[in-house]
Amino acid sequence: MSDAMMGTLGQSDELTAAARLDWLRLIRSENVGPIVFQQLLTRFGSAGAALRALPDLARRGGGRRNIKLCSQAAAEAEFEAAAAIGARPVASCEAAYPPRLGALPDPPPLIYVLGDAARLSRPVVAIVGARNASASAIRYTQRLARDLGGAGLDVASGLARGIDTAAHGGALDTGTIAVLAGGVDVVYPAENQELYEAIVAQGAVISEMPPGTRPQARHFPRRNRLISGLALGVVVIEAAERSGSLITARFALEQGREVFAVPGSPMDPRCRGTNRLIKQGASLVQDVDDVVEVIGPMINQPSLWEPPSGLYGERPEIAGFDTEFDAKFDVERQSVLGLLGPTPIGVDDLIRLSELTPAQVITILLELELAGRLDRHAGNRVSIS
Repeated sequence: MSDAMMGTLGQSDELTAAARLDWLRLIRSENVGPIVFQQLLTRFGSAGAALRALPDLARRGGGRRNIKLCSQAAAEAEFEAAAAIGARPVASCEAAYPPRLGALPDPPPLIYVLGDAARLSRPVVAIVGARNASASAIRYTQRLARDLGGAGLDVASGLARGIDTAAHGGALDTGTIAVLAGGVDVVYPAENQELYEAIVAQGAVISEMPPGTRPQARHFPRRNRLISGLALGVVVIEAAERSGSLITARFALEQGREVFAVPGSPMDPRCRGTNRLIKQGASLVQDVDDVVEVIGPMINQPSLWEPPSGLYGERPEIAGFDTEFDAKFDVERQSVLGLLGPTPIGVDDLIRLSELTPAQVITILLELELAGRLDRHAGNRVSIS
């Protein structure tokens, strides 16, 4: 098996330097997100081979211009920037990659880690909540985080003001992981610089963004999915109706994680989101025992820590792709295009209605996505504008 294929059968030793560079180039290329990355790796067996195939795939999907590939020079510069700040790039196929994150259907192919990477393999509970948290919620969060640490659980959060800051502070001595929306070297808010430095020294900081990236609004949902993905469960403390913490809770549900909520006063708008979560079935939390009672039995179940088997096979070209499906199959492509529109449709429905093989439909959708014409939605649904 080639070095570039190492890890596509599960977690492995580290990638070679050349393979790691290809992985970075592929995920940084235009229209390549985590799902497309995995599909390309599955089909072509290595990131290098996928890079060579991208222009033709995008053309078949109807791209009106050449797809922008990340250059080798740009990838080398990103790795050099990471090395300069002491950040370690970890690929999703490597043993140091967080096991629960790696078990997601769309794990980031590469993350950067500052601090103790071994923290990423420990059992984790995430705590999220309001930035403008009440004083009582801050005290409660600090105590809960400290008690979770005492129970052998690390605490993950997003280094934001309010609940996040309290969660990291309470768990600092026992283990905490900060997941950043920007680069691992960009502290936001700046007032948390001292806390950030303490987490680097005693815990871990991770991000899927390039070093030096300033966080933007569109980065935070991606950050939230990593917070929930790292954890066995997510505890929400003080979240308004349209809070970003509820986005994290939704990701947790989609990822099969436990969702916990701390009840609050119905008179406080900061508690409406958490109270609604409880009405919808989230586990009510009063103290650490309410979390440990649910999370504890999961810790010693290996199946919860291993990526799903069979995600990649020894012959990736047969895993969900039709390698003979080339440009001459225009009728089939038009059939799928005719079924797509601005309203999301399930991929299974596309396969049934088009009467094509799953491999053919998956190939057509991949081509459309690389051409920038396809949008993906929750529930394995797609649309085209």
